[in-house]
Amino acid sequence: MDAQRLLRRDLLLGSAAVAAVTAGRSVRAAGPGDTKILVLGDSMIAGAFGVFLERALKKDYRLPVRRAGKSSSGLARPDFYDWHVAAGEVVGKWAPDASVVMFGGNDVQGLYMGRDEWIRWNEPGWDEEYARRIDRLCDIIAPSGQRIFWVGMPVMRPAKFHERVKRVNVIYRARMAVREGATFVDAWELLADQDGEYADKIAIDGADGSPGKKVRVRAGDGIHLSPAGANILRDHVLAVLERELGLEPPPA
Repeated sequence: MDAQRLLRRDLLLGSAAVAAVTAGRSVRAAGPGDTKILVLGDSMIAGAFGVFLERALKKDYRLPVRRAGKSSSGLARPDFYDWHVAAGEVVGKWAPDASVVMFGGNDVQGLYMGRDEWIRWNEPGWDEEYARRIDRLCDIIAPSGQRIFWVGMPVMRPAKFHERVKRVNVIYRARMAVREGATFVDAWELLADQDGEYADKIAIDGADGSPGKKVRVRAGDGIHLSPAGANILRDHVLAVLERELGLEPPPA
């Protein structure tokens, strides 16, 4: 069993790094080829994490998957890219049974309200308006209560950005907690060091349980993920999908 498989197994067994919201929700049982999954979001989805997740779901789990990713996009600036319109178009053509969503890096700024009107980052009402946009997107991709897996952002190196991302993660968690069929996937400390702090490199244990060799998990900007980091996040999310959707893990 390789190191990634061990990580996925550990996450599936209930690692504290994986956060799922309230128990007792109905879970749609799914088998190979049964569940259509939409993978949607910003550069994290357009880049390695989204690509690796799509490949794994198609190849290893044999599921129908559509990926919609747009770099530099989010819910803050519909004047640049309107995700509510884009998501509606995708769902209108290809109704998913479950969606994996990841935003945040481009949303820690003012919210464009139209006609040169803004709610600035520190102005009253920012959290409420951003939460409204999250709810609206969820209504579009899950009009009949389909499953949503909202992936939170990991720790960040730039201090100011780190604090802002932490704030939007709180909003994501809160909105998923009150939505039927929604799960917040906590990735905050997934790529952190042993103290839960940002790290460019982290130790990954060998398949035989040998002491971990450090690998680079973040890109040079301290925000995005390296290929190794994207693989770790992919396995983190796959473990949640296995547990919540009843997917059979692929053979080692």
